[in-house]
Amino acid sequence: MRPFLTGLAAFVVTFLLAHFAVLSALPGRIMSTVRERMADTGIPAHSWTMSARINPETQSVVRPSPDLAYAICLIDVSEGPVELSVPAWPEYGSLSIFEADTDNVYAGSLDARAEGATGVRRVIVAMDGQDLYDYGDAEQVILAKPQALALIRRLAPTQAAYDAAAALIPASRCAPL
Repeated sequence: MRPFLTGLAAFVVTFLLAHFAVLSALPGRIMSTVRERMADTGIPAHSWTMSARINPETQSVVRPSPDLAYAICLIDVSEGPVELSVPAWPEYGSLSIFEADTDNVYAGSLDARAEGATGVRRVIVAMDGQDLYDYGDAEQVILAKPQALALIRRLAPTQAAYDAAAALIPASRCAPL
């Protein structure tokens, strides 16, 4: 009976160690792969890039919503804080920031109809210990690691709405301070 319990205990300990190793390593590897693939397709750091309108031919991610217009910005705060500035949208819209381990560390509404909505949402992204000056009404997001990505989603069920969302990208900012 004793060898069985020793074997069972060794199995449980090994299983738990493997489980926690996978849970801690896998998200970072996923985000690293995503960032590498985006860079390989020509998406530069610190620049909003609009995705093509979703249809069966452009669908590279499983189940993206064809009713949303997406824009993404790769962020690197290793040299200092980055400012995100995104205009509001008359319908549903959101700004999300995902840290290097895929954690969603920020989610803000871009819906101009929301209570207290302003014309532009400003967010300063930095690492702990970086100098953050007084940025007025800008929200601040502190990252644990220097790489992240920001994602804008706007409701755009028609080509005209998608074109209107795309027209806001030049007025958006994703750049080092």
